[in-house]
Amino acid sequence: CTCASAPLQLLARGYFACAPIAPSLAVDLQLLELVKTLFVHITPNTTTWCETLENFLAGRGYQLTTKDNLRRRFSNAYH
Repeated sequence: CTCASAPLQLLARGYFACAPIAPSLAVDLQLLELVKTLFVHITPNTTTWCETLENFLAGRGYQLTTKDNLRRRFSNAYH
């Protein structure tokens, strides 16, 4: 197959995959830029950031249904 891998397809659309094979989360590159800029000005804390994001999304009816929490997957994409 000459198809690009899922992470490369996501990157072409402006998203960074949390894993090189079969990613379960992709983070918008602009959001990563926001977090990078934010963490330049405050103490980096991906745990608090992800808990806040999970609560924000839950309040809007979104529920993450994977066994790995958002923090681990976001951390993989951020670092």
